[in-house]
Amino acid sequence: MYLENAWYMAAWASEIGDGLVEKTICDRKVLLYRKQDGTAVAIGALCPHRFAPLSFGKKIGDNVQCGYHGMEFGPHGACVHNPHHGGHIAPAMKVSCWPLVERHGILWFWPGDAALADASLIPDFSCYETPGFTTLRGVIDMQANYELVTDNLLDLTHGEFLHAGLLSSRAITISKLETYDRGTTIWSNRWCPDDIAPPVWGHLLQSQLGLDPATARVDHWLYMRWDAPAHMLLDVGITPVGKTREEGTWVFTGHHLTPVSAKRCLYHWSVVRNYGLGDPAIDGFWQMSIDAAFGGQDQPLIEAQQAAIGDRDIETMGAVAIRADLAGVKARRMVRKLAAAEATGGVPAPRGLGLEELLTASAGTREPVLPVV
Repeated sequence: MYLENAWYMAAWASEIGDGLVEKTICDRKVLLYRKQDGTAVAIGALCPHRFAPLSFGKKIGDNVQCGYHGMEFGPHGACVHNPHHGGHIAPAMKVSCWPLVERHGILWFWPGDAALADASLIPDFSCYETPGFTTLRGVIDMQANYELVTDNLLDLTHGEFLHAGLLSSRAITISKLETYDRGTTIWSNRWCPDDIAPPVWGHLLQSQLGLDPATARVDHWLYMRWDAPAHMLLDVGITPVGKTREEGTWVFTGHHLTPVSAKRCLYHWSVVRNYGLGDPAIDGFWQMSIDAAFGGQDQPLIEAQQAAIGDRDIETMGAVAIRADLAGVKARRMVRKLAAAEATGGVPAPRGLGLEELLTASAGTREPVLPVV
């Protein structure tokens, strides 16, 4: 199920240079490009003449020329030049145009009613551009429904089993889960006190804090914020037992799921940290960890899950729920509630606060460290 009146991630802003980039978002063929002043726009990707992909064409000023027969389309989708038949432009010779906003290093796409596309409803991911932090970005092409990936991210107890040797931790499995919502934002927070760090975090425990991961006891936290339709920010880290956030090591990881079709999505991920800025070794460590955990462990299982489900709806298959499913169930219900409200102009209203305010509130806290999501 797709929401129409919601912001989706079209691409990392850095993906769109001087060329023409085609994306499929919620079954819509979309062409992304930048005008001469650098403003990014989103128009239909197929020429209405013979449905040739406009990505095979070229930019002419702020317009796009079809590479097949030369029709030109402006940034609002209208055909502005027809080189044939004396230049006559039929009323139907146009492509769609959608609202597109560039913020937090992301191109945000609105597929629904353009009159409802309020940029103030974009959830806060200001950590991507906050001074003193650096962001590593990537994308994984998942052959699975985006809500299956949401389920995976909102229940991190699979870490002990699916992520053995990387993110595995018995402390996560038995941790206290706090789930709550405000507006259309949902939080799924886990506090895992006084245990051995998961392997990936054990490496950081040694390299960043100089402690032996085999013996050092840590408090571990995983605080996830979800905003409709599928934007998540995880505040995750470790600190020696009873110590503050500042005395440990932690990162934000961002997760943006863009539906391509009912059984495919683009999983845009990020790792945001405030240490080792400009250090390629730390970039490489996180890239390797993401490739191994997300690409090597999550992706094959979720895609196999989708293949087993096929065209059916998992919600009608009688899946037996456990308590760890609570946040995922809340998110699915929120999407359906918002979809039902779209007929009367309902839109997601995120309630997450700004990064600076949250960092100030969390500073110096302990047992448990407060979340910054």
